[in-house]
Amino acid sequence: MSSYKNHAIFGILLALPLIPDPLYLFFALLGASIPDLDHENNTNKVLDMFMVGVVLSVLLFFFNGFHLGGLLLVLVALIFYVSKHRSFTHTLVGILMLSSIFTLMIMGFIPTVTYFGVFMGLSLPSNMVLFIALAIVGYFVVSRKILLMYLLVLGLYLIIFPKNYLMLNWTFVGVMFMTGALSHLILDLWTPQGLKLFLPVSEKTYHKKIALLLLSLWIVCCIYLVLVNGSLFSNLIHIFTYT
Repeated sequence: MSSYKNHAIFGILLALPLIPDPLYLFFALLGASIPDLDHENNTNKVLDMFMVGVVLSVLLFFFNGFHLGGLLLVLVALIFYVSKHRSFTHTLVGILMLSSIFTLMIMGFIPTVTYFGVFMGLSLPSNMVLFIALAIVGYFVVSRKILLMYLLVLGLYLIIFPKNYLMLNWTFVGVMFMTGALSHLILDLWTPQGLKLFLPVSEKTYHKKIALLLLSLWIVCCIYLVLVNGSLFSNLIHIFTYT
C-alpha cells in the first residue's frame, strides 16, 4: 500500500496543472486522502465522524440551522464503516460518489460555520469561514501525521491570499476532489493487489495497464489546457485577483 505521503504528493502533482487557483490544491489533497478511510486503522476516525455528524445535525435541527453538512458527515461515516478496504471506496463509482458528497459537505459547512458565528455574535471573514470548513473535513480525512502541516499551510495561505467563498467554482471543487481520489487509485493500481476498479459492474482486478491509461488521459487533459490557455500554469495569475 502506498503511504499517505505518496498519496498526498501525487494528488497535488496531478491537480497542479489543472487548477485555476492554488486554493483548489487543498481540495485535491483531501480527495487523495479519502479512499483509505475504509481501512481498519481509521475506524476511530469514522466513528468520530459519525458522532460529530449526529450531534451537529441534532443541534442545527433544533436551532433551525443548515444541517446538510452534518447529515452528509453521518452518511460518509456509514459508507466507510460498511466498506471493506480496497472495495467500494477504491472504485470509479465510489470516488465519483464520495467526491460529490464531500463537495456538498463543504458547501453545507460554510453556512453552518457562518450561522454559529452569528449565534456567538461574531462576524467571521470569508477566509476564516473557508479555513474552518476545510479544517473540519481535514481533521477527519487527512492523516494525523500531516494534519498539523495541512492546517498551518492552509491558514497561512488564506491569511496571505484571502478568499471569498462566494467566488468558489463548486464544479471545479468536485473535479479537484475527484482528481485527488483518482490519483490515489492510480498509485494503488501499481501495487501487487491491484483494484477491482469497476465494481459493482465487474469483479475483474486491474493493475498497471489501467493505471497507465488513466495517466494518459490526464496527459491529454494537460495538453488540452496548453492548447486553450497557452500554458499549464497560465491560470495561476488569478492568485492576485481572486478574492
